[in-house]
Amino acid sequence: MKHGTLTTKGNKVELRFERRLNHPPEKVWRALTDNKELAHWFPARIEGDRQAGAELRFFFAEGDPTTGKISVFDPPRVLEYTWEGDLLRWELRPEGGGCLLVFTNIPGDRANVARDATGWHICLDNLEASIDGNPAAGFDKERFSTLNAEYAARFGLGAFPAFMTGPANRVAATSLNIPGVEAYAFDGADGTQLTLFHAKSDATTGEQWRDSDEYLVVLEGSYVVTINGMDIHLGAGREFVIPMGARTSGRFTAGTRTIHAYKGKRLERASA
Repeated sequence: MKHGTLTTKGNKVELRFERRLNHPPEKVWRALTDNKELAHWFPARIEGDRQAGAELRFFFAEGDPTTGKISVFDPPRVLEYTWEGDLLRWELRPEGGGCLLVFTNIPGDRANVARDATGWHICLDNLEASIDGNPAAGFDKERFSTLNAEYAARFGLGAFPAFMTGPANRVAATSLNIPGVEAYAFDGADGTQLTLFHAKSDATTGEQWRDSDEYLVVLEGSYVVTINGMDIHLGAGREFVIPMGARTSGRFTAGTRTIHAYKGKRLERASA
């Protein structure tokens, strides 16, 4: 299967691709490490020695170079290095006259994983074309948009869209008082406040009494709401109403995104 898969690894996620190639590991290894071969499919030019512990620099056509470091260099089996906050690992496993390429990426930020999956999918398509002796497809805006929509449907967005998370909507940390969580607020004409919560790490809310009913929906991740001492586990797609007068608290796992709507006391914005 050419599409990547996404799994949770503690507070991180892992993006994984498998491609069966009709070429021996030695040939594919050259495509992974030789600059002339990399130019056919890799998104940046790489400078630096190819050996364990070597510092790397990545150059795009525009902008400042970024950095990384090789952590594993075991030809022609395993290549692993960092690229800014991401970890990239390439494994080659012999299969008959060819090999299985397993590529895993642990991104530093979950928010862009659908976009990252789309980019790596296209890069691997171009890698296959290159080692087969065919011209790379290059960048096709329509194809990128189609694939990106597919991965967003598979993995979720990973973050609220930028048009909703501007500074004018951001809740002040002192008002929210939940370390590790970002929140954005929107006010309804009837006094209802709608808030978007995004847990950047595992987080726990303080206990409080609800002075109105509260509607919540979990978009992604896992949220445990405790009502009068009873834990209720809510996964992605679950809706729930916390009744007025309940003694309640909540626990987020890292990466969880929720929407809450309620009346009563409002959260204050950072820009207010």
